[in-house]
Amino acid sequence: MTYKEGNEIRVSLSSFPETAIYDLRKHLGGVEIVEVSLVRQRGEDTTDLATLSELVTRVGKFMLDNPDIILYYYCDEFNSIPGMRPSRDMPSQEYRNQLFSILYTKGARQFPELSIIDMPIFFIGEDYKTFIHLIYRESLQDKADMIKDYLTDIAGGVK
Repeated sequence: MTYKEGNEIRVSLSSFPETAIYDLRKHLGGVEIVEVSLVRQRGEDTTDLATLSELVTRVGKFMLDNPDIILYYYCDEFNSIPGMRPSRDMPSQEYRNQLFSILYTKGARQFPELSIIDMPIFFIGEDYKTFIHLIYRESLQDKADMIKDYLTDIAGGVK
């Protein structure tokens, strides 16, 4: 997707790797975990609200067409955020976490028929912070809880 400010962002929706959740898959009853990746391909400008809204619309339409999915989004710290003011004084993954929560709220309003829930999961350690979001229909709450418990067991705790 290329936008007016010159940014090109690749939206990737892919099945979660089988090997990562082999033990969990048999308990999900056909519900698929789909990883959402947003990768800046080109551009250094701040991504505007219209662009972010278009991303929300595309993901919402995907959820409409696929009722038995749970979206998984990992807020990475590997890529800097163009135009982020130094005064924000927060790691990029924490900023992405806050942004993702805002986008979720917008998506929930845009697609009320989906009854979308955002389950943020935080793993906080002495020298790291990990932010993950599970996005799903309310009807999949029990499956989302299983996924959260599975991730928590692997990580050794959640805050």
